[in-house]
Amino acid sequence: MTAQGVMAGIQLRAWVGVAAAAGVLFGCNGGADDAPGLSKAAGDQGIPNVPTPPENGPKLGAIAEVVPVLERPSQTGRQLGYLHAGALVARSEEPYSKEGCEGGWYAVRPKGFVCAGDTATTDLSHPTLAAMAQTPKLEQTLPYTYARARKETPIYERDADKDNAVKEVGKLRPRSTLAIVGSWSALDPEGKMQRLGLTTNGRFVRATDLEPSTGSEFRGVAVDGKNDLPLGFVVKRGIRFWEVEKGEADKLGKLDYHTILTLTGRFRTVGPLKYWATTDNKYVRHRDVTAVRRRNTYPDFAVADQKWIDVSIITGSAVFYEGRKPVFATLVSVGRDRLGDPQTSASTAQGTFDVVGKHITAAKLDPKSAEDYHETYDLPWAIELSSGQLIHGATWHDRFGIEHGKGNIQLSPADAARTWAWVEPDVPAGWHGVTGPAGRKTIVVVRK
Repeated sequence: MTAQGVMAGIQLRAWVGVAAAAGVLFGCNGGADDAPGLSKAAGDQGIPNVPTPPENGPKLGAIAEVVPVLERPSQTGRQLGYLHAGALVARSEEPYSKEGCEGGWYAVRPKGFVCAGDTATTDLSHPTLAAMAQTPKLEQTLPYTYARARKETPIYERDADKDNAVKEVGKLRPRSTLAIVGSWSALDPEGKMQRLGLTTNGRFVRATDLEPSTGSEFRGVAVDGKNDLPLGFVVKRGIRFWEVEKGEADKLGKLDYHTILTLTGRFRTVGPLKYWATTDNKYVRHRDVTAVRRRNTYPDFAVADQKWIDVSIITGSAVFYEGRKPVFATLVSVGRDRLGDPQTSASTAQGTFDVVGKHITAAKLDPKSAEDYHETYDLPWAIELSSGQLIHGATWHDRFGIEHGKGNIQLSPADAARTWAWVEPDVPAGWHGVTGPAGRKTIVVVRK
């Protein structure tokens, strides 16, 4: 698909909204540079007991990249989550107070307070809300349209000293990925008219230097009455079925990369090789597939309907459980150094971890933290663990079931969307993420 194809999937916005958004997002005290990082929170007392704003009540709009939702109306309140530019949330009719916030602290749905001012507004005609009105699509495989840089390309901001023009503020490395949420035509620093893609932080990239980045079509499988463990995943190319009879094995047809096989649990041995039986009376060599089996022992917390994810570094697989009942199985990419020390190598930390944050996209993550040779902006469906690492979607490769990256647990876009929707806690409507959540959490076990 061409750059025009990328832009065809992007909702067009008027210049007045786009340009103003770029200025507002980076021209206010509470903008991206001052926004709290993932999981930053502080404990406070004295939480006001206020009614939950009705869903159809008045709205408050986010006009900065990250707008904190605080537990109480104070700049030192514990962060519950945050909004992203363009988001609208139901609010109280009147501010609770104006102490420490000139525009007033508004209660928002379903809980918490937001300061109206540099980062949020009750004026729904604000240009940033128009420019960034393409809100994330939570029901789709990816929350935004994603693109990849075909070559090194400039990053632009609106040039406030010129009409209909941008200035260069940085470079995007080849193969870098990012979300595009709008478009605009403007003059570049050389005076040439350029078609530009609007990024989630209010900057711009040349459309001609972008190509689609939709990611792998691979997806795991629900474990139910139709599909049960054990399952076999094909993670190599050139793999085939076998017929095994009377101590001999004969080649049958080939299997596609990432084929998922239902295994019976029975196997036969021919010479030094082990062959797994499939439910359609064929066989696959043990060394050719990733076999994912039901656990024989369970952690103490695996009771009732407690949600948890069992990640195996060796097999590059994950099984989702509710108590002791497996409900989903898939492939993941763990750190490329596998069982190395995560403090000194590109490895995934082992242990039992809580989910401590959940983000539609990792808005404040360092774009150089996921891959070595290109930036990865707007990581989709990011789930933050108490280890400091993330589970997230990856649009730039198809190596699921094979080690890859610096240590995060990477999923295909479809699997990441499913995981994000399943993992607790929920992200309230209009919010971009929750941080340091209280209450029941999903647990993630990472083991060999």
